[in-house]
Amino acid sequence: MSTRSFSRRDVLKAGGVASAAALAPRVTGASRHMEFATSRRAQELEEAELTFYFGANPQEAATRQLVIDAFMEKYPQIRIKPQVAEGNATQEIQIQFAGGASPDILMAWELDYSGLASRGVYRDLNEFLENDPEFAEVVETDHIPELVGMFNWEGAQYVLPEQFAGVVLYYNTAMFEEAGVEPPPADWTDASWTYDRFLETAQALTIRDGDRVSQYGFVDAWWPSLSAAVIGTGNGGQWFDQYVNPTASTISDPNFTEAVQWYADLVNVHHVAPTHEETQAQAAVEMFTAGRAAMALVGHWMYPAFSDPDLGLSFDVGVLPVGPNGTTPKTDLGSTGLAISSQTEYPEHAWEFVKFSTGPEGQRIIAESGLFVPVLRSLAESDAFLGAHEVIENASVFTTGIENAVELPITPVWNEIAAVWDRETIRILRGEATAEEVHAALEPEITELLS
Repeated sequence: MSTRSFSRRDVLKAGGVASAAALAPRVTGASRHMEFATSRRAQELEEAELTFYFGANPQEAATRQLVIDAFMEKYPQIRIKPQVAEGNATQEIQIQFAGGASPDILMAWELDYSGLASRGVYRDLNEFLENDPEFAEVVETDHIPELVGMFNWEGAQYVLPEQFAGVVLYYNTAMFEEAGVEPPPADWTDASWTYDRFLETAQALTIRDGDRVSQYGFVDAWWPSLSAAVIGTGNGGQWFDQYVNPTASTISDPNFTEAVQWYADLVNVHHVAPTHEETQAQAAVEMFTAGRAAMALVGHWMYPAFSDPDLGLSFDVGVLPVGPNGTTPKTDLGSTGLAISSQTEYPEHAWEFVKFSTGPEGQRIIAESGLFVPVLRSLAESDAFLGAHEVIENASVFTTGIENAVELPITPVWNEIAAVWDRETIRILRGEATAEEVHAALEPEITELLS
């Protein structure tokens, strides 16, 4: 089975929650002097071909093509040419932009978009929203405000979100039934799914044959060092002083450190999760699909692959555990979105595609495909989305997590932070150092990067 070639983990390795009023389109002086009028009917636009750059595996690319085809059927004079990333997406975008050959429309990732925005790669979408009040109302009233706000950098709306991508806990229902173990809850407000209960569940589902483990209770199928940070927030911990343009790291927060150590102990003390070496020999996702792990932490983007009938996997989804110092289970405020290149020769055409993809028409196609969690509240709990998840009972876990999602650090120096965070957190997860030791040394290093 193949995994998505450009998951959030792939790109993240290379916003605070705001009120609806604060998220309304910002009117700027520059936007009053635009060289074009987006209020003009799209059908009147001249013929043009635009390049749409995104990261995707074949299944994701096929669904994106459905959106592209539907758009071109509505606007036949606007041709959208897909360009799938071949390597590190962020680096490829920077190289193309530096050469003056940036794609017209760009997929954007939450943790690194601010760096590209600071380099002038994106166009401020406030310009278009001001001149398109009908769609601006859709953004203000129907888009998930937390996601819109996360993509607002220094007052400019550089990106409109296209999916909510918080992580959840997948579990093998057949294994739980066979072991007679109660499954994880499907309610993000359920504080009974504690660290202790999670560990007991993982222990009950771990099967050993001497020193060999044939079935683990849990596997991290996302990015373990970032998963550890999300788990840390579930214990009431914080790893930055603020999450939009942070000025200091706070990873020495005892609640955060305690949670990261607990997460590492699942592997090194309790042996209910595979070691780093084992996941190098067999990918974590494949461990789950092959029946070698009963629970897996990863996002909705793996649902289409897990639900493939040929795989025959019996599974459902639940929430992440809550620590002794936490209040409710937490997930991450993850998302991807669409942006318009500042180099495009066809800004009006590009805006029509961004509108279509992030608005009701494109989001309905995405919802019915089951590929992404839509960003329109009117579709998130609709039959269009929930009906696309017939093989599970708890599809609402994907959509209701937004209410208990913790912001990720939005900073232009994220890539530098990610490099040291990954390097040092892996030491904790491998049992080479304690979380207390690593965090005490790492906190000033990250704070220095932020300054």
